[in-house]
Amino acid sequence: MVAEATNKNSKLRLFKVWWKVTQLAVQSQLLNVAATFIFLTGKAVRFIFYFVFLFQVLTFSKSLANYGRKEIIVFFLIFNLVDILAQALFRGVYHFRPLIVSGDYDLDLLKPLPSFFRPIFGLADIFDFITLLPLSIFLAFFFFQNQLFSGMVNILLFFVLLLNSVLIAFSFHLFVCAVCVLTTEIDHLVWVYRDLTSMARFSTDIYPKGVQAILTFVIPVVILMTVPAKVLLGYVSWQWIILSLVIGGMSLWGSFKFWRYALLKYSSASS
Repeated sequence: MVAEATNKNSKLRLFKVWWKVTQLAVQSQLLNVAATFIFLTGKAVRFIFYFVFLFQVLTFSKSLANYGRKEIIVFFLIFNLVDILAQALFRGVYHFRPLIVSGDYDLDLLKPLPSFFRPIFGLADIFDFITLLPLSIFLAFFFFQNQLFSGMVNILLFFVLLLNSVLIAFSFHLFVCAVCVLTTEIDHLVWVYRDLTSMARFSTDIYPKGVQAILTFVIPVVILMTVPAKVLLGYVSWQWIILSLVIGGMSLWGSFKFWRYALLKYSSASS
């Protein structure tokens, strides 16, 4: 009981720290109202352009990989939901390299926080959080308006697999941070991640079987983006659901192992 209470208090303390960091990030990002407006407008325009492109493609082709127009739009919306959620939570990765190069990360290792907290959660993007709300509302409206509802069980499983996707995204970002500790390079790997995940903008069933296998077992883009959408639409078996959770757990375990290894090899600024 004492251990459970301590663990609960520790998680609550981490959340309070993250919330404080987020508040500071919001204050910094809202200093320039014009820049904030332009940035949000740019995000909205970018999403609309992608949506128009998708609509034009589906105008000439009524289906894609045996999925109808409405289902393809659901894949596209859920891809954006997972992608924006990961960017909003793990934006700190983009600012981790200067901490390693300057040696300032030494100070973070002295703080009573998990060693991965600053690299992963050191910066939250309020603009991404803002765009998540209208995107989620539009997804729910589109889903129910077009009668794609396949049962409450599928909706509950969708949220489970959405959490699994967040953990996989966390695992990759932690892996990238570990590589940065060892090599001081991070930007290229982050963009490789962005490019690979963009392959799941539509259903990954459009790719050859060999590519699908790589995107499932080597770089789990299929588990990250496609499986939650398929579960919501009722197209995934229990075997795939279990496999997705297993891959998510293995990704998390492997990334933590690699992170600990990287910390053992870390040469601080005083070395």
